[in-house]
Amino acid sequence: MLQNTRTPTRLKLERLGAALLVGAVLFGVSYLADWVLFWLNIPGVSTISNNLVIGACAAAAAYIWARFEAERQAHAREKMILIAELNHHIRNAVTLLGQSAALEDGPNKLRLIDEAVDRIDRVLTELVPTAGETQTPRLFLDERPPGLAPPTKRGGV
Repeated sequence: MLQNTRTPTRLKLERLGAALLVGAVLFGVSYLADWVLFWLNIPGVSTISNNLVIGACAAAAAYIWARFEAERQAHAREKMILIAELNHHIRNAVTLLGQSAALEDGPNKLRLIDEAVDRIDRVLTELVPTAGETQTPRLFLDERPPGLAPPTKRGGV
Protein backbone atom coordinates (compact mmCIF):
# COMPACT_ATOMS: atom_id res chain seq x y z
CA MET A 1 0.00 0.00 0.00
CA LEU A 2 1.15 3.51 -0.67
CA GLN A 3 1.71 5.84 2.21
CA ASN A 4 0.30 9.32 2.26
CA THR A 5 2.65 11.25 -0.05
CA ARG A 6 0.97 14.65 0.33
CA THR A 7 3.05 17.51 1.63
CA PRO A 8 2.14 18.38 5.24
CA THR A 9 0.18 21.60 5.62
CA ARG A 10 2.93 23.07 7.80
CA LEU A 11 5.43 22.83 4.92
CA LYS A 12 2.96 24.35 2.48
CA LEU A 13 2.42 27.28 4.86
CA GLU A 14 6.18 27.71 5.28
CA ARG A 15 6.63 27.89 1.51
CA LEU A 16 3.77 30.34 1.17
CA GLY A 17 5.13 32.38 4.09
CA ALA A 18 8.58 32.55 2.47
CA ALA A 19 7.04 33.70 -0.79
CA LEU A 20 4.98 36.37 0.97
CA LEU A 21 8.01 37.53 2.96
CA VAL A 22 10.13 37.95 -0.18
CA GLY A 23 7.27 39.79 -1.86
CA ALA A 24 6.81 42.09 1.16
CA VAL A 25 10.53 42.88 1.36
CA LEU A 26 10.68 43.67 -2.34
CA PHE A 27 7.55 45.81 -2.04
CA GLY A 28 9.08 47.67 0.91
CA VAL A 29 12.36 48.35 -0.88
CA SER A 30 10.53 49.53 -3.96
CA TYR A 31 8.21 51.72 -1.88
CA LEU A 32 11.15 53.20 0.00
CA ALA A 33 12.84 54.01 -3.30
CA ASP A 34 9.63 55.67 -4.52
CA TRP A 35 9.39 57.67 -1.28
CA VAL A 36 12.96 58.91 -1.75
CA LEU A 37 12.09 59.88 -5.33
CA PHE A 38 9.01 61.72 -4.06
CA TRP A 39 11.08 63.48 -1.39
CA LEU A 40 13.40 64.63 -4.16
CA ASN A 41 10.31 66.12 -5.89
CA ILE A 42 10.19 63.46 -8.58
CA PRO A 43 6.50 62.64 -9.32
CA GLY A 44 5.58 59.17 -8.14
CA VAL A 45 1.85 59.14 -7.48
CA SER A 46 1.26 56.05 -9.63
CA THR A 47 4.21 54.08 -8.26
CA ILE A 48 2.14 52.26 -5.61
CA SER A 49 0.52 50.03 -8.23
CA ASN A 50 3.96 49.41 -9.72
CA ASN A 51 5.23 48.34 -6.30
CA LEU A 52 2.31 45.95 -5.85
CA VAL A 53 3.01 44.32 -9.22
CA ILE A 54 6.70 43.98 -8.38
CA GLY A 55 5.87 42.43 -5.01
CA ALA A 56 3.40 39.98 -6.59
CA CYS A 57 5.96 38.93 -9.20
CA ALA A 58 8.57 38.37 -6.51
CA ALA A 59 6.14 36.34 -4.42
CA ALA A 60 5.25 34.20 -7.45
CA ALA A 61 8.94 33.65 -8.25
CA ALA A 62 9.72 32.67 -4.66
CA TYR A 63 6.78 30.26 -4.58
CA ILE A 64 7.83 28.63 -7.87
CA TRP A 65 11.36 28.28 -6.53
CA ALA A 66 10.10 26.69 -3.30
CA ARG A 67 7.98 24.20 -5.29
CA PHE A 68 10.99 23.33 -7.45
CA GLU A 69 13.09 22.69 -4.35
CA ALA A 70 10.38 20.48 -2.87
CA GLU A 71 10.19 18.42 -6.08
CA ARG A 72 13.98 18.12 -6.16
CA GLN A 73 14.04 16.89 -2.57
CA ALA A 74 11.28 14.37 -3.26
CA HIS A 75 13.20 13.04 -6.26
CA ALA A 76 16.38 12.75 -4.18
CA ARG A 77 14.44 10.92 -1.46
CA GLU A 78 13.11 8.42 -4.03
CA LYS A 79 16.64 7.78 -5.28
CA MET A 80 17.94 7.24 -1.74
CA ILE A 81 15.18 4.75 -1.01
CA LEU A 82 15.89 2.84 -4.23
CA ILE A 83 19.61 2.75 -3.46
CA ALA A 84 18.93 1.47 0.07
CA GLU A 85 16.66 -1.26 -1.29
CA LEU A 86 19.12 -2.32 -3.98
CA ASN A 87 22.01 -2.28 -1.53
CA HIS A 88 20.17 -4.47 0.96
CA HIS A 89 18.89 -7.07 -1.48
CA ILE A 90 21.99 -7.30 -3.68
CA ARG A 91 24.22 -7.66 -0.60
CA ASN A 92 22.03 -10.53 0.60
CA ALA A 93 22.33 -12.21 -2.79
CA VAL A 94 26.11 -11.73 -2.87
CA THR A 95 26.33 -13.22 0.62
CA LEU A 96 24.70 -16.37 -0.75
CA LEU A 97 27.24 -16.43 -3.57
CA GLY A 98 30.03 -16.16 -1.00
CA GLN A 99 28.55 -19.01 1.01
CA SER A 100 28.28 -21.15 -2.10
CA ALA A 101 31.97 -20.59 -2.85
CA ALA A 102 32.85 -22.34 0.42
CA LEU A 103 30.87 -25.45 -0.55
CA GLU A 104 32.13 -28.32 -2.61
CA ASP A 105 30.64 -28.76 -6.05
CA GLY A 106 27.24 -30.36 -5.72
CA PRO A 107 23.51 -29.72 -5.47
CA ASN A 108 23.78 -27.40 -2.44
CA LYS A 109 26.25 -25.15 -4.21
CA LEU A 110 24.06 -24.95 -7.33
CA ARG A 111 20.97 -24.32 -5.20
CA LEU A 112 22.62 -21.38 -3.41
CA ILE A 113 23.84 -19.90 -6.70
CA ASP A 114 20.38 -20.26 -8.24
CA GLU A 115 18.80 -18.67 -5.16
CA ALA A 116 21.21 -15.72 -5.32
CA VAL A 117 20.53 -15.17 -9.01
CA ASP A 118 16.78 -15.39 -8.36
CA ARG A 119 17.06 -12.76 -5.60
CA ILE A 120 18.92 -10.38 -7.88
CA ASP A 121 16.38 -10.98 -10.64
CA ARG A 122 13.51 -10.27 -8.25
CA VAL A 123 15.07 -7.03 -7.11
CA LEU A 124 15.59 -5.85 -10.66
CA THR A 125 12.16 -6.90 -11.93
CA GLU A 126 9.98 -6.09 -8.90
CA LEU A 127 11.58 -3.24 -6.96
CA VAL A 128 13.26 -1.06 -9.56
CA PRO A 129 10.15 -0.44 -11.74
CA THR A 130 8.17 0.58 -8.64
CA ALA A 131 10.85 2.81 -7.11
CA GLY A 132 8.71 5.92 -6.64
CA GLU A 133 5.78 4.15 -5.01
CA THR A 134 7.07 3.95 -1.45
CA GLN A 135 8.30 6.30 1.26
CA THR A 136 10.47 3.75 3.09
CA PRO A 137 12.83 1.03 1.84
CA ARG A 138 11.20 -2.34 1.22
CA LEU A 139 13.69 -4.63 2.91
CA PHE A 140 11.46 -7.71 2.80
CA LEU A 141 9.97 -9.09 -0.39
CA ASP A 142 6.89 -11.28 -0.49
CA GLU A 143 7.76 -14.95 -0.37
CA ARG A 144 7.96 -16.66 -3.73
CA PRO A 145 9.09 -20.22 -4.38
CA PRO A 146 12.55 -20.31 -6.00
CA GLY A 147 12.44 -20.40 -9.80
CA LEU A 148 8.88 -19.04 -10.00
CA ALA A 149 8.47 -16.22 -12.50
CA PRO A 150 7.54 -12.77 -11.17
CA PRO A 151 3.86 -11.86 -11.21
CA THR A 152 2.79 -10.12 -14.38
CA LYS A 153 0.80 -6.92 -14.38
CA ARG A 154 -2.66 -7.27 -15.82
CA GLY A 155 -4.35 -4.48 -17.58
CA GLY A 156 -4.13 -2.48 -20.78
CA VAL A 157 -1.50 -4.36 -22.77
